[in-house]
Amino acid sequence: MIEKYQRAWDGGEWEVYALNLIRLRHGPANVQAVPAKVHGDAGIECFTTDGCIYQCYAPEEVSDVAKAASAMRAKAGRDLAKLNTNSAKIASLLGELKIRRWILLTPFLDNKEVIEYVTRMAQEQAKLGLSYIASDFIGLVHCQEDFAPEIAELRHRARGIAVRLMSPAAEDVILKTNAISGALDGKLGRAFASDANDRRVEKKRRFVTGHIRSENALEQLKRDAPNLWDIAQTTIALEEERLETIGSLSGKPAEILIAEQDRLYEALSQALPTLDPTTVRALALGQIGTWLIECPLDFEAVVGTGK
Repeated sequence: MIEKYQRAWDGGEWEVYALNLIRLRHGPANVQAVPAKVHGDAGIECFTTDGCIYQCYAPEEVSDVAKAASAMRAKAGRDLAKLNTNSAKIASLLGELKIRRWILLTPFLDNKEVIEYVTRMAQEQAKLGLSYIASDFIGLVHCQEDFAPEIAELRHRARGIAVRLMSPAAEDVILKTNAISGALDGKLGRAFASDANDRRVEKKRRFVTGHIRSENALEQLKRDAPNLWDIAQTTIALEEERLETIGSLSGKPAEILIAEQDRLYEALSQALPTLDPTTVRALALGQIGTWLIECPLDFEAVVGTGK
C-alpha cells in the first residue's frame, strides 16, 4: 500500500518541514523558532503568539508501531519535563505569553497510548504552578494527517519551484573524478575505443560534472519540495530497476546514452510536469553519469576500430 504521507524522515529534515507547516497554520509573523545551536532549544522547537509550543520529532523506527510509540513517549517525556527544569530560560523566551498547548508534531501517529502519555505528562506539568502555563494547558500529539490543508498548500506552492542549476567547482569535479576514475575509465574505454585519450578524458569530466549538478539539484528539491524530491527518486529508481533487470537499449554506445537519457527525461517530465524542463533535462543527463559511475549502465567491448 502506498502511504499518503512520507513516514521515514531524517530528524533535521523533519524539523525544517514541520516548521514550514506550523508557519502556514499560524502565520509566519506569529511563529518564533528557537535555535538549538547555543545551549540547546530548551525543549522547544518553536512557539506561537496564540500560546502553542511545538516540539518536532521523527522516530527512526517507522514500521514497528510499538517501538515507534515508545520512542515518541520517551521524546515527549524528556521535553515536557524541560518545562520545569528549563523554566527560567523558557520564561525569558516567552515574556508575558501564556502557553495553552504543548504539541508533539510527528510524521505519523499509530498508537493512542502516545496521546494518553502526553496528556498525563502535560497535566503533571500544569500542577507545578509555572508562571507561563495557562489554566487550560493541555498536551497534544499531531501528525501530518492533522496538517492536511497545509501540506496540500506546500505541494501547490512547490509546483512553481525554481531549482538553481549551479555548475560544480572545478576542484569538486577533480576530487569526484579521482574517486571513481577506474570504473568510469573502463566503461568509456569499451564504449569509445576509437576515441583519442583526451576525448575520453573530456567525456569523463562532462559525465562527472553532470552527475554532481544533478545531485545538487536533487538536494535542493529535498530541502525545498520534499514531495517532488520523493517523486523524482521513485521515478529514477524505477528506471534504474529496469536497467538492472532488462538491460539498456540496443545500439551503438552514443545511441544508447542518448536513448536512455531521453527515456529518463520523458519519465521525469511526466512525473514532474510542473518542474522547469531545463531542470528535468539536467536531472536526466546527470543521472546517466550516475548510472555510469555506479554500475547499472555499461557497454560491451567494441570489436575492431569502429571504422
